[in-house]
Amino acid sequence: MRRVRSHFDRGEVSDIWGEMLQTPLCPLWLYFSRSGLRAVYFNHPGQQLGPQWPVRVRPTEAKLMADLHRWRWETVTALGAYFDGRIPDFGRLTLDMRGTAFQVRVWQALRQTPFGGLTSYQKLAQCIGMPGGARAVGGALRVNPLPIIIPCHRVLTANGGLGGFSAGLNYKRYLLSHERLVLDGNPLPPYVSDC
Repeated sequence: MRRVRSHFDRGEVSDIWGEMLQTPLCPLWLYFSRSGLRAVYFNHPGQQLGPQWPVRVRPTEAKLMADLHRWRWETVTALGAYFDGRIPDFGRLTLDMRGTAFQVRVWQALRQTPFGGLTSYQKLAQCIGMPGGARAVGGALRVNPLPIIIPCHRVLTANGGLGGFSAGLNYKRYLLSHERLVLDGNPLPPYVSDC
């Protein structure tokens, strides 16, 4: 695991530890803070995300190193299960979800959408008590730092269109098809969940 100095928090420099995970979809960058998994980034071809340095942790930070290694193992295991065609338990991961109160509320509500399930921006807005807030929900999902873990790929437009996805629609199509194939061999999602 490498230590990365990054500007994740509006100009505040944080200690972030990063590692690339190879997946069938594309390499994923996993970033951990002192509080848990902070971000997952799709590594598009030719893209390099930030400078990296070897981790240098003082002996007094042994607990932090143990936490980082445990969080890394749990995350890699869960994502490995996901891409190996098993339904992962992302709810057990230690996440460092940072955003506005509204964004975090949207992300937490979205985590209730099961593997292979779908919801819409409109339904998600209703679930958090903001009927008519579909655009605001879309804005919160646009900055979701933990795609796949917080499954923004499972959110469609009210008429069933794909909408958007921070990593691109090809990745969204792949993730949706992957989940349907795992569940029943059908690459097209047949239902929409309540949230």
